[in-house]
Amino acid sequence: MQTVEVEIFGRKFRLRTDDTAKTNAVVAAINAQLQNLQDLYEDLDFTKLLLLMALKQQEKINDLNHKNELLNTDIKKMNAMIGQIIGDA
Repeated sequence: MQTVEVEIFGRKFRLRTDDTAKTNAVVAAINAQLQNLQDLYEDLDFTKLLLLMALKQQEKINDLNHKNELLNTDIKKMNAMIGQIIGDA
């Protein structure tokens, strides 16, 4: 594990990581999201921008988890149907 210094929205942070390229990609995505939010909400400070970003990310995670559950249900149904087809053959 190595230490990498990153800059998030003008603030420097030292992070430990096994994959600096992946960490830098994540930091770039965070910076882009924060910049987009600042463009929309110019009056928000860094902390409020981070909170808003965290809330938006959690909403995306919740949506993806729900979609994943639906897909798992569909897979189980398809496996049951395939089992019936194979069992009938």
